[in-house]
Amino acid sequence: MVKRFLRVSCKDCGNETVIFERASTIINCGVCGALLAEPAGGKAKLVGCEIQEALE
Repeated sequence: MVKRFLRVSCKDCGNETVIFERASTIINCGVCGALLAEPAGGKAKLVGCEIQEALE
């Protein structure tokens, strides 16, 4: 299994963050506090962010 991280940008403020694609906790933006991703039993459900790049 490849462990992959995603570089995402917040839809609200544009801040870029690196997250684990199979996150098991809620991830909020470090700048504005908006919800970025939530656990979905496998790959995290991306809510308030857009993927900029997949990192391996």
